[in-house]
Amino acid sequence: MKILQKLKVIYTDLYLKWQLGDGDGSHPTNPVRAELATQMLTEKYGEDVVVVDPIDPAKEDSDMDALRQTHDEKFIEEVLAGRSGEWTGTKPELGQTALAMFKGTIRAVEAILSGVKVVFNPQGAKHHAKYDRSSGFCVFNDMTYAALALQAKGLRPLYIDWDIHAGDGVAEMLSGTGIPRISIHGGNNFPYDRRYQVPFGECHDEADHCYNFNVGSFDGDEIFMECIDKAREIIEAYKPDVILLAAGADGHTGLDNLSGTNTYTAVGFTYAAEMVAEMAIKHADGRVLIGGAGGYQPYKETPETWALVVGTIFDRVREGVLAND
Repeated sequence: MKILQKLKVIYTDLYLKWQLGDGDGSHPTNPVRAELATQMLTEKYGEDVVVVDPIDPAKEDSDMDALRQTHDEKFIEEVLAGRSGEWTGTKPELGQTALAMFKGTIRAVEAILSGVKVVFNPQGAKHHAKYDRSSGFCVFNDMTYAALALQAKGLRPLYIDWDIHAGDGVAEMLSGTGIPRISIHGGNNFPYDRRYQVPFGECHDEADHCYNFNVGSFDGDEIFMECIDKAREIIEAYKPDVILLAAGADGHTGLDNLSGTNTYTAVGFTYAAEMVAEMAIKHADGRVLIGGAGGYQPYKETPETWALVVGTIFDRVREGVLAND
């Protein structure tokens, strides 16, 4: 019996409270991008989208257990009390918003384990966060949680990240787990970590399954797609049975809120999404968990890119799963 797959999107209006810095709207991260991307996907797919609230009161205890398994207890207490270097002052509501975004990826993991193929948390993939501190607008590292939770269930996760900033937090927190991490990012911008970044070219630790492809400041689709082809080879060799994707849109060409200089377009992002879908169909029974990661053109390019990537993966996976049933 063929089952028509639906796209699951994790979203709550609480995400809109993610106003960092002084909280006056001047911070580069504008959470309206999550709302707009969700609207674009629901408008395109209609009844084929299921939007899930990440907040489930019945799961509060297990959600907190998951957070404690991922991060330092004292760090968690500080954030939930409203204190973080990502914002000024003491703001418990922002601690709760950070927790909601983490819960969003918990719900995404649950969806994957229940048989859903493609899940998207637009405020997920907080890939710079470290075990005991926040970094780069990221507080709780949900993709680290997802990778370890799926591995604990006997799956073989692989993480790929094409945010223009290196996925250093995930790379560091998953070190020694055997879980591959692939990051395609700028070599000369934040987080300026030479373990993962060189001005140009590749920077791998193959023994630890950590692969880093560095693009130049003004590189566009051609170089991006070359890196995607190399990532494909790694995925083919590992044969994951679930793919985790940090689908950063901050390499998109044009003026943004963070002085970005790369020139990726819909052509490159479509090519990348099609590769992920192809590998998911071939090796992972179509399973892809997607987090939005970065994107600093919040009213148009970022939500459009997220909707393009998620929609492309969903369409290809749905076609592939039906064809294989």
